[in-house]
Parts: sequence; structure tokens; C-alpha cells
Amino acid sequence: MTIFGIMKILALLFFLFTFHAANSESGYRLWLRYDKIENQHLLNEYRQQIKNLLVDGDSPTLRIIQEELLTGLTGLLDQPISLSSNPKSKSLLIITTFKSDLFKLLKPDISKVTVGNEGFIIKTISSNNTNTILIAAPEEVGVLYGAFHFLRLIQTNTSIKNLSIEQSPKIKLRLLNHWDNLDRTVERGYAGFSIWNWHK
Repeated sequence: MTIFGIMKILALLFFLFTFHAANSESGYRLWLRYDKIENQHLLNEYRQQIKNLLVDGDSPTLRIIQEELLTGLTGLLDQPISLSSNPKSKSLLIITTFKSDLFKLLKPDISKVTVGNEGFIIKTISSNNTNTILIAAPEEVGVLYGAFHFLRLIQTNTSIKNLSIEQSPKIKLRLLNHWDNLDRTVERGYAGFSIWNWHK
């Protein structure tokens, strides 16, 4: 075989490889890429600290939080996360609001917390001789923001030992700027059609 023939085969293989790689990433996951943590030391640490999830309450927002945390943590930790109703479970992540009976039972020290309705806290608390991670807020929307913040900590390889985080949004209104046409095409789109069914 000639050099030219070999170069053609290599070029074809390169094209096929890059074509497959381009097609395997649709862009639809945006920042929600829950791929397994590559740092083995941190992965082991996360797996020890998060084995159970307790979402206190049942509402559309809390169901979304539960679904997102189960999806995110299962992907990032590459192991299943169990749902629990027992606040004494080991390696527990608790999701609740300041108003709940469970929050009052846990008695976290929030005497200096000044988060607004959309703010949240993420704290490591000692309960029943074990450390529990608590994500809580005055309102459910704040708990939602706290859950995404927690997933981001893991995605960015941040240690989750001894957490003491308090955050509130700087602005009240936040929006997505979509460059959509009425036929669902996107002016500056790179991930397919608009998420809105404008034509309907």
C-alpha cells in the first residue's frame, strides 16, 4: 500500500472518530453533567458521606429536588443512593425547610443566619454520633437552590467535610435569554430546537 493510501485510511479513521465524538455530545445536558468523579480519593470520601437521602415533605418542588439529587448523586458517585425516612440513618443528606418539625428536631445552630426567602444553608451537623449534611432554607425555592449548589460542590471536586455555607441571591429576578423564533429554531442555538413550543 502506498503512503497516499495509508494517509487516506488515517484521514477516514480520524473523521469517523471525530464524527462519533461530536454526535455523542448533544449539548442538552448543559451544566448538568453528572459524570463519575475521576479523583478516586474524593470519590471515596463522597461515597462515605452520602449513602442516604431524606427529603422532608411532599410537594412538586421537593419532588423535583429529590429527583435531581438522586440523578446527580447516582451519576457523580457511580453508586445508588437510598431514600430514607429515618433521620438517624448513617451517611445521610437531609433536605428540609426551616419551618419543618424535622428541622426543629435537629436543632442546627442558625442563630446568626440571615438568608432571605430564596437563600439557603448547607451545614454538617452531628446527630446520633454521626455527621449529617443538612440543606435547608426558609422556603422550598431556597432548598432547590441549595440542592443545586451542593451538586456543584461535588462536580467541582470540593471537600464536603464540615460544611457551613450560607447564601442568598443578590437579585430577586433571574431569567434565561432565549434567541427563539416562532418556528422553534434558535438564532444562536447549538443544542437543537427551542425548549418552548411557540407554534402551539
